[in-house]
Amino acid sequence: MRLAFVLSVILALAPPVAFAQRGKSAAALIKDGERLYQGGKYREAADALKKAHEAQPHPRLIYNIAISLENAGELREAVTWYQQYVGATDGTDPTLLKRSARSIDRLRVLIEKEDQVAAASNAERQRLQEEADAARRQAEEEQLAARRAEEESRRQQEAELQRALTSYKRQRIGAFAAAGVGAAGVVAGVLFGMQARDAREQFDGATRVESKEEFADKTRSRALLADVGFGVGLAGVITAIVLYPKDGPPVAGEVRVTMAPKGAGAGMAVSF
Repeated sequence: MRLAFVLSVILALAPPVAFAQRGKSAAALIKDGERLYQGGKYREAADALKKAHEAQPHPRLIYNIAISLENAGELREAVTWYQQYVGATDGTDPTLLKRSARSIDRLRVLIEKEDQVAAASNAERQRLQEEADAARRQAEEEQLAARRAEEESRRQQEAELQRALTSYKRQRIGAFAAAGVGAAGVVAGVLFGMQARDAREQFDGATRVESKEEFADKTRSRALLADVGFGVGLAGVITAIVLYPKDGPPVAGEVRVTMAPKGAGAGMAVSF
């Protein structure tokens, strides 16, 4: 789309004082605008023509400004200048008026399409932002759930370790108690054995039947008690050996199988 030639019109209509204004004259600004336009610098051409219009207003300058803005992609501003040209009271060209009207209609359609594209783009950005926010919230919730699960796991691990330590202590106490009972049984067996030996010696030295029967009964009862004591001692020692923990106290990360007392089965002690 070419500019509507206006330089000769401006030169013909411009009063002499127009060229005495400070800075470039309207004719020079128009030449700059035409040169910039031909060089594809439409925004700069529009600015130069605007200055020319300020120095020497003319309807064709308005039209050329509109064309330059349209080519620069400034559609809304271009429509405004086309409307100014259509609304001018004099100096307009019928052909340019028709072109301006068609341009206004065409640019309004393009602007509406741009608005629709912009609205769709904004909606898409909004959707993506909402999805990003939702993903961020989900990630935060998952992190919070992971921290809670980790804390719960830690509490469970501490509880398991405490139970394992308690079980270890109970086994030691049970083993020591069984060992004590075994030791007491052995001591009792030894004492009753010595008493049975003394009673047998007294039986051998007795001369009366009544005395022999008395010492014989004493010998049998003391020997039986000695056997019971030794049996208890042996059972206590065996129980102590079975109950006493074979390993040291549990530590974090250790998995251990523990033997429960008779009748309770085996248990798994796990600590982390």
